[in-house]
Amino acid sequence: MIHVPGALMFVAFFLIGPFAIHNVVPTLAVFGLVTAALILALASNRSSHRQSTALLLVLAMLFYESLQSITSWLHIELTEIPMLGEREAFRFVSFFFTMNVALALVGAAAAAVLAVSLEVRKTHFPLAKLFPEVRSVSAPIDLISTVDEISRRAGISSPNVSLIDSGNLGAFVTRSRHGIELAVSVGLLESLNRDELVACIAHELAHVKNNDFAVRSFATSARVALFAHPLSHLIEPAIYRAREFLADRSAAQLVGSRDSLISALTKIRESQDYLAAPRGSIAAACLFDSASKNWFVRLFNRSPTLDARIRMLRELSVID
Repeated sequence: MIHVPGALMFVAFFLIGPFAIHNVVPTLAVFGLVTAALILALASNRSSHRQSTALLLVLAMLFYESLQSITSWLHIELTEIPMLGEREAFRFVSFFFTMNVALALVGAAAAAVLAVSLEVRKTHFPLAKLFPEVRSVSAPIDLISTVDEISRRAGISSPNVSLIDSGNLGAFVTRSRHGIELAVSVGLLESLNRDELVACIAHELAHVKNNDFAVRSFATSARVALFAHPLSHLIEPAIYRAREFLADRSAAQLVGSRDSLISALTKIRESQDYLAAPRGSIAAACLFDSASKNWFVRLFNRSPTLDARIRMLRELSVID
């Protein structure tokens, strides 16, 4: 799969590259699978789980094709097999193929650095060091008890709970050497009733139940690896948005009702005071609204609008 932006190089690789590197069947097979997975993702817009799974498959296959380019290049270089008989055609294809391999190597190296960085951050730094701009205080006992109860329902270990000293409404979960940490703002506690608060906490813990840390880390690493592939910059945020919708659905199942989460999101939308996870983190943050009204800009936003999330919840006919 070509990683050079631009339609010319994209077409050149798919129409000429496979024949040049003697990989016609594998390359066309992957291309067909990518197309099928994209169609499935578009057709599964009412199922966030199937949609995100299909999009993850697309990223995985693009990444596989990237590795295939590298191995094919090594094979050609080591065996000195000519790519095409015609010298001019060889030069044309060789240029794009070499550019593709170079970008694939740079992307793979960058993704490896990112993966190591995320692992180090998760392993060595607690919440206070990960996000020094966020000041936390001791969480009240009743909040800890609520989190324990929802964790039990979700079938996960109860996370450490921190109370963020902020009047803005927000909550997020992150990973550290102490395990999963849940942060809830003072503003959220003061603005929501108990049912609404439970629904918001259930949304955060649903990210843990649904293994969203692993999903998002893979999606982000794949986007970095495929940095020169335009499609990756659309797929990664789409996966993030799908996982938010999935967390909303899972939260409704955990609390047995969609109404409390709809009510909470409505209050948060009207307040216009959001406290999302600090910028630059892979933390799963629920209470964040996509500010842009432009549909094209929203394609690159990782968070769906609160209106879209409320609309999705209202369309749920049953909590199964």
